Amino acid sequence: MEFTIAGITASPWLLLAWGLIIGLVFSLVGAAGGILASVGLISIFGLSDANQVKPMAQFLTLLSPLIAVPQYYRQGRVILSLVLLLGLGGIVGAIVGSTLSATYLSDLKDFKSVFAFITIAIAAQMLWAIRPGNNKASKSDEASEIFQSMRDEGGDLKTIGVAHGRMSFKYIPFDFAGAQFGYAPWKPIIVGMLIAIVSSSLGVGGGFLLVPFMAAMLGLPMYIIAGTAALTIIITSVTSVISYATLGINLDWPLLGILLAGTAIGSIVGPKLGTHLPEQGLRLVLAIILLLIGLRYLGVY
Repeated sequence: MEFTIAGITASPWLLLAWGLIIGLVFSLVGAAGGILASVGLISIFGLSDANQVKPMAQFLTLLSPLIAVPQYYRQGRVILSLVLLLGLGGIVGAIVGSTLSATYLSDLKDFKSVFAFITIAIAAQMLWAIRPGNNKASKSDEASEIFQSMRDEGGDLKTIGVAHGRMSFKYIPFDFAGAQFGYAPWKPIIVGMLIAIVSSSLGVGGGFLLVPFMAAMLGLPMYIIAGTAALTIIITSVTSVISYATLGINLDWPLLGILLAGTAIGSIVGPKLGTHLPEQGLRLVLAIILLLIGLRYLGVY
């Protein structure tokens, strides 16, 4: 099937299958959806215009959160206060990043090099965090074990879901699965802006940076990171796509439509499957995916 605006010919079934993978991976770990979308558009389907790849990949990261987030929310697995603050910084960052990228990162070769280095750096950080010698128990691990026990017993997950305490301008506390977590409000605003600059420049959702931030810097369990990252990405991706559109970049809607259909299927299956997978396993899958993509774009294999 020929796609005129994108300037490529591709099998609709292959597009559908790749969309399914994007939705499945993104809804499982809250990240890598935009990265996989970019990899597919460039390396599998042959799209050569970097300024088309970026907004189309980000558009694909929108559907999965829209489908997955309501399921996460019903299970008490979304930190709304964190989403609002990350999104506040992300709106500013998305506008800045997309504007800079359309001007200075329009060459596909340059785009792939930057893309590769960032994905490898994030993969290395995640693999280090889950190395065999780093098995010390934490609040995150304990909360995850309680969540898993409740899930295995068929209990109502909402009863141990995220519940906010008394918030202030200095600290925002919340409980999850019997453990108390919290953060300083200024951190997600600044980090959200920086992540959005990077993600909109590369045309990805930003989950591959949001997930390590919440896991490593805030010490949160993976079970509440995925939904929180997904909802944040809706805010930043919408802003970025609109910004690219105002810069005059066109999207190939027939191509996007097929990919979106596959993404929708993967996004429905992902959250249901995710509750039955171990937290460390989810982190390992994400790290391996990012490492392989980065090495590929550096020409290692």
